[in-house]
Amino acid sequence: MKIKNALPYGKAMLAMFCWSITFVWIKIALKWYHPIEIVVLRLVLASGLLFIVMLVTRHTERIQKNDFLQFMLVAFCEPFCYFIGEANGMQYVSSTLGSLIISIIPIVTAFGAWLLLKEKITPALIIGLVVSFAGVTFLSLQSTDLHATFKGVLFLLLAVISGMFYGITVRGLTLKYRTLTIVTWQSFFGLIYFIPVFMVTDFRHFSTMQHSGMGLLTIAAMSLFASVGAFMLFTGVIRELGVIKSNIFTNLIPVFTVILAYLILRDVITAKTMIGLVLTIVGLLISQIKDIRRLTTYALGTQNRS
Repeated sequence: MKIKNALPYGKAMLAMFCWSITFVWIKIALKWYHPIEIVVLRLVLASGLLFIVMLVTRHTERIQKNDFLQFMLVAFCEPFCYFIGEANGMQYVSSTLGSLIISIIPIVTAFGAWLLLKEKITPALIIGLVVSFAGVTFLSLQSTDLHATFKGVLFLLLAVISGMFYGITVRGLTLKYRTLTIVTWQSFFGLIYFIPVFMVTDFRHFSTMQHSGMGLLTIAAMSLFASVGAFMLFTGVIRELGVIKSNIFTNLIPVFTVILAYLILRDVITAKTMIGLVLTIVGLLISQIKDIRRLTTYALGTQNRS
């Protein structure tokens, strides 16, 4: 196994880190801006930056007419439906239960990819998914607050289904177009979907509020690291590893978030948190055990030859 074949795993972990740090930054941005305002500003910046990069690098690709609908469907699933489901659902469900519901995305996606894309599910992958989910459960159960409303659960299930269909719908595009092309049009169409919602719910607040330099700087960082960087990385990972093996890496988001919250926000790490961290990482390693063995064999063989 060549070293370059290990790069998707590095890119997957870096993408999860980029998404994780936004959970810290968003606490800062929410002091001034509403959730819809934040996502619209992120998409405006991301779309503008990505189109500029495409023009400067001359990496523009001609999109086939019959593929535009699929690009629009990808953006409709994520960021639009996913964010609508998560942002609204978390208003009616405790953070503990909400994070648990969201954490089933890798399991649901595995089933969907097996059913619709005919991706193979191995016993190691199933065990890894279960162990990793158990780890996320430990990380989530830092409080006993499990209150929820039926409306909240439905919104979060919308986020889960949207996350599943995002991976499934973007997979075909990754085999035909560059990552830059996919993420650029995904951001653009996502912005188009959000503009009517923004005009109805938040335009009056946004146009009359006193804007914050710190808030805008934080949103710009989220746009660069998450809306651009993380999606660029993760879209490439889906191309190289497939939908199922890629999505299990999303369980690293709460792991990185816990570590970042400890380092930046001085949150406390309990014994239960440590168990959750270990289980999540062990589950991830189990799910990728076949490729880890190949990489280890290659590394040892290279060392012996030297």
